Amino acid sequence: MISVVVPVFNEEPVLRESLEQIARFLRDRFSDDWDLVAVDDGSTDRTLTILRELQGTLPLEVLENTINLGKGATVRRGMLAAEGEVVLFTDADLSTPLDELDRFMPALEQNADVVIGTRKHLDAEIKTPQGQLRTSMGLGYTKLVNRVLGIDFSDYTCGFKAFRRDAAQAIFSRSVVDGWSFDAEILFLAQRLGLDVREIPVTWEDRPNSKVRIVRDTARSLGELFRVRLRAARGGYQ
Repeated sequence: MISVVVPVFNEEPVLRESLEQIARFLRDRFSDDWDLVAVDDGSTDRTLTILRELQGTLPLEVLENTINLGKGATVRRGMLAAEGEVVLFTDADLSTPLDELDRFMPALEQNADVVIGTRKHLDAEIKTPQGQLRTSMGLGYTKLVNRVLGIDFSDYTCGFKAFRRDAAQAIFSRSVVDGWSFDAEILFLAQRLGLDVREIPVTWEDRPNSKVRIVRDTARSLGELFRVRLRAARGGYQ
């Protein structure tokens, strides 16, 4: 069984189409052996209403944060609730198309514990690139994570990552970062736990209406990274 976790926050314009598209893909690939988990992070538009409506037509579990807690907290809640032997989380805008999962499955079948999408590999296909500022800051963030946390991955923030269920439980039961640096923390934890993590190039396109606020979120992310390092030094990730 495979579970797909979708964190959502004010996704009214794309949500219904995206979840129905995910369902069609999963039905084609996995027959009835799948489910969807959507976690609403305190949306203020019709996101939650749409989710409740879709529950009548899809095998969809809806979890609700009554206030906005952050993407890390939202993904963590969904990943710990998912029951599939393989658990994928993906962004609601499907900036990485679902059929990229076909590239991931062979690695998972060959005993990889975690498979993550990378947009930084020569074989990645970027259909619509980010603006120059966000691209430059993304590269800088990657270098910063590698230096601060002592790990070495090419792309932390691509929102398309798959886990064996036992690996997901081990990682997300230990993670504490609620904000945007949760991606870095979970890969730090995966390495710390000795798990097999593989990067696979994906197709990706930038979507409008990003919820990232460059200055604010960069500052917060920097603080989160140093808190991860400090927590690890104090033995807080046992």
